[in-house]
Amino acid sequence: MTGKTIYAVDEIVPRPGEARAFLLAYMERYAPGARARGMTLERVLVSPPVWLEDQSNTLTISWTIAGVPAWWQMSMQARPDPAVAAWWSEVDDRVVSRRREYMAAFEDVEVLSRV
Repeated sequence: MTGKTIYAVDEIVPRPGEARAFLLAYMERYAPGARARGMTLERVLVSPPVWLEDQSNTLTISWTIAGVPAWWQMSMQARPDPAVAAWWSEVDDRVVSRRREYMAAFEDVEVLSRV
């Protein structure tokens, strides 16, 4: 079960004209802590694929986590970490919306369901 990948996908819509600066801040301030909690950055997607000044871009940031035990470990480290809460509190006014979804490949769901 530990070898089945779990994906944590952040979909963030920064305020118009803020996407590039927000993404740089995310990579500099949030990403190192995520890596320290066992997450591996898979990819960063920007939609549309140009920096917008008068509209919002959507940032889709995909992380991988190596199975259920690693997901629990990451989760239990992040929840009480004041740095995580402080980061999101600091950037909340720069974001129109944000959400995180956890997912897995179809072929891994049966195994991951046997917790």
